[in-house]
Parts: sequence; C-alpha cells; structure tokens
Amino acid sequence: MNQDEYQEQEVESASGRAGRSSATSGSSSRKTGSASGKAKGSSGHKSASHKKQSARTSSASGRRRRRKKKRPNGHLIFFAVLAAALLITVIQLLLWNKGKKSDYDPNSTTSEFDVEVLDYLMPVDPDFLKGRADDGVTTVLALGNDPFDSTGEGESLASLIEAEADVKVLNGAFPGSTIAMKNQTYDNSYPLDGLSLYWTAAAICNHNFDLMEVVVRDLASDACSSALQTLREVDMETVDDLIIFYDLQDYMGRRIVYDENNPNNLNTCYGALNATIQLIAEQYPHIRIFVFSPTWGTFTEGDGTVRDADLDDMGNGTVADYVNWELEVCRSNGVTFIDMYYGGVSMDNRDCLTDGWHLNEKGRRRIAERFSQILHRWD
Repeated sequence: MNQDEYQEQEVESASGRAGRSSATSGSSSRKTGSASGKAKGSSGHKSASHKKQSARTSSASGRRRRRKKKRPNGHLIFFAVLAAALLITVIQLLLWNKGKKSDYDPNSTTSEFDVEVLDYLMPVDPDFLKGRADDGVTTVLALGNDPFDSTGEGESLASLIEAEADVKVLNGAFPGSTIAMKNQTYDNSYPLDGLSLYWTAAAICNHNFDLMEVVVRDLASDACSSALQTLREVDMETVDDLIIFYDLQDYMGRRIVYDENNPNNLNTCYGALNATIQLIAEQYPHIRIFVFSPTWGTFTEGDGTVRDADLDDMGNGTVADYVNWELEVCRSNGVTFIDMYYGGVSMDNRDCLTDGWHLNEKGRRRIAERFSQILHRWD
C-alpha cells in the first residue's frame, strides 16, 4: 500500500469514529431530551392536580361560609325582641302618664251612681194552668199596706195599675200593717198584728175572717174596712196574679229581718213572707205571685232624729238588708221579685214622695208603670 492510500484509509477511519461519536451524542441528547420532557410532564401534572385540589378546598370553604351566613344568630334575636318589648313598655308608660282630658268637675255634686236592679222574674208553671178556663180578664189581688191606700190625694195605686196594665185590681191592703208580726202571738195590745201578711193570707185560705173583723172594727179605718170586704168576697179561683207590696214600716218598726234557726218565724220579714208564699202556692198554685220591695225614703222619729233608709241601721240592718232578704225568699220559692228600691223609687226620686216616705201620685204612677212593663213581658 503506498502512502497516499494509507492516508485515505486513516481519514475514513477517523471520519467513521467521528460519525459514531456524533451518533452516540445524538442518542444521548435524545435521551436527555426525553428525560427532560418527562420531568416537565410530571411537573405539569402535579401542578394541575394541585390546582384542582385547591379549587375543591376553596369551593368547600365557600359552601361552609355560605351555610354559616344562613344560620340565624340567637343572641341577636333575643336582644332585638327585648329591645322591642322595652320600647313598647316605654311608649305605653308615656301614653298612660300623659292621660286624657276628663270632664270631671271636682266642685260639682251629684247623688247619681250606678246600681244593679235586683229583679228576679219567674213565670208560673204551665202545668198549674192546665184545665183552667180563661175568662178574658186578668184579675190581680193586692196585699200590702199604705201604697195601696185609696183615701189619699190623687189616683190610687190600684187604679193606676188597672189603667197601665189593663187588669182588674182587687185591693186587699191594710194601711199601717207590716209583713212581720211585732209579738210572737196575737196580743190585743197591738191589734195590727192581726192584719199582718201571714194572718191575712191564712184568713183568705181558711175563709175565716173573725179576728180581722174585730181588729178592723176597733181601728175604725175606711181603707181597712174596704180591704176586709174585698177579701171576704174574692173568689181565689178567679185570681190570676197576687201582688205583695209593703213600704218602710217593717224597717221603721224595727222588725227582725231573718232568723237562721227558724225560716218560718212570723216575727221576721223573711219568715212571714216565706210562710205566706208557701201557703198561697200550695192552695192556689195557678196564681202568679209578685213581691215588690219597699222603696227608698226618710222619716223623722219622735225625738226629732231623721233616719235615712239607705244609711241608718235601726238594729236589724238598713232597708237594703230587708230588700236582699225578700229577694232571697223569692228565689227560694221561685216567685217573681220586683226591685222598687233601686229600680222604682230611689233616693234620686225624692219628688215621688211626701213626708219623706209615703208615695205621692207621681210615685204611685212610677210603680204602676214598672209593674205593667214586667207583667206584659209574658204576653
């Protein structure tokens, strides 16, 4: 081999080595690039995963914050309610303290006051009216004392009731008599006991007027004589209604109001009225009974002392006590009670009285009108 061929062979050999070296370097470079890409890809994947995790955490945190905002604050509600209550209380106190204009005049005087009328109304049991013929006339028998006295001035109470109520009134009242007896047994020293309520009712039911005739003859009273004659002639089977009306004379005479040991004690207003109602109701059950309370009044005693029925206790209470016990008798027996004390002639009706306690014509008319109104409630 000459020198030139040898040099060419060396050049080719060196060129081959250089080519292989370059190829090796390229391969290495590709490996390095591939590793770098993998590294970058791994880093990108991790970054994306982290972002997603952060987003989920942020979203959950937001939801928790929103849920917390929706939950009411109990303390705030309590204090708000308390503040509102205090505000309302303060406003009410201010309004109350301010008040309102009143028409009250401290210098004016008046006797007017509000009272409750003590009427107790009971119709007669329809069973007691079965088989009775209606004669077309309502007949009323009146028992009592001075209010029915027909000898005074003006129209009598009996005639006023007839006109107002369109009824027929039989006047069997004895002026000066009382509901309760003064003595435990009849004594000639006080003959008016023989004309008291129970003795009168007993004479009617027994058709025996012997004692009453003696008493009336001794009294020499035209009003009493007329009443006795009426009672002797009355046919109780034709009587529809019975009125019992006594004025202040039981109170003035210091009659006992009630005996708790004997509800039929004739020396008490309660006992005499109770026994009378039971006697009449048993013998004449068809009769409707009306009890009138006494009216208000004042009177002067022998020593000059002026008594007010509403204020002065004469030993057995004021007239209001008598009224209440009469009402209790009526309730116990189921008969009608008409309050003439508060609802008829009271202290505001002084112009209805003469000498402080006797009814004048205006007072009698007032009583008649009130009875008529009540009587016709059952028409």
